Amino acid sequence: MIYLLQISLMLILTDSDSMGREWFGYSSVRGLLHQHKNLVNQDAYIVKCYKFGTVFVVSDGLGSYKHSDIGSQAACKAVCDAVQKWEQYKDKDFRLLIPLVHTFWNLEIFPYPQKECKTTCLFVYISKEGRLYAAQLGDGNIYIAIDDELELLHAKEDEFSNFTSGLGSIACFDEWTLKEYDIKEKSVSLMLMTDGVSETLIEGKKEEFVRKIWKKMSEIDTFSKINNMIYSILHNWNKINAGDDRTIVCYRKK
Repeated sequence: MIYLLQISLMLILTDSDSMGREWFGYSSVRGLLHQHKNLVNQDAYIVKCYKFGTVFVVSDGLGSYKHSDIGSQAACKAVCDAVQKWEQYKDKDFRLLIPLVHTFWNLEIFPYPQKECKTTCLFVYISKEGRLYAAQLGDGNIYIAIDDELELLHAKEDEFSNFTSGLGSIACFDEWTLKEYDIKEKSVSLMLMTDGVSETLIEGKKEEFVRKIWKKMSEIDTFSKINNMIYSILHNWNKINAGDDRTIVCYRKK
């Protein structure tokens, strides 16, 4: 059984003068190695809409740890709780959101020890005020296009390192990659993916892959069909590279 953490309050296609057209889509599949070993999906994701904005999270439990699936599910919940708390501050500094994520994550994994629940954490928060906040700890990718100008939030620097940063394993908050964007009156496209996707895509073809999914989303008229499309892509992954769990979360606003 594949376990996915997903909470949705408003995951429908919208079309209004004030918001423009929006598309949401996400899916996750268990990797072949986990299927053969009868292990759960250690990826988790969440898309949650609030009155003050929308939160997107993907996390990948580090597979060598006993309760990494609990850690990845806790990361999704922790980011949502942290954003809600952070929104209460009058003078908002994006950097203050990160220690809140760690605090809520530790509360969520209790009574399990940190060392058994290590997980990556990638998230984007889009506020109703027209700000986009992106953060990444560990492997995976976040692609962001503002008015069609595509950017990769963080590129993996050392392909030969066996160490992956994650909740429960960092030495300081500087290991996070953080960036803010002004998106007022601008089109926005997002894709968050775990490394089961990002590290098995062909070099030089990654941006093409991302843009193709965004284009397909825009051509589909229902949320369920978008999810089915993403699931089909992940499910039919090249078997040679299909050992790891694979998760994608997408969003477009035009």
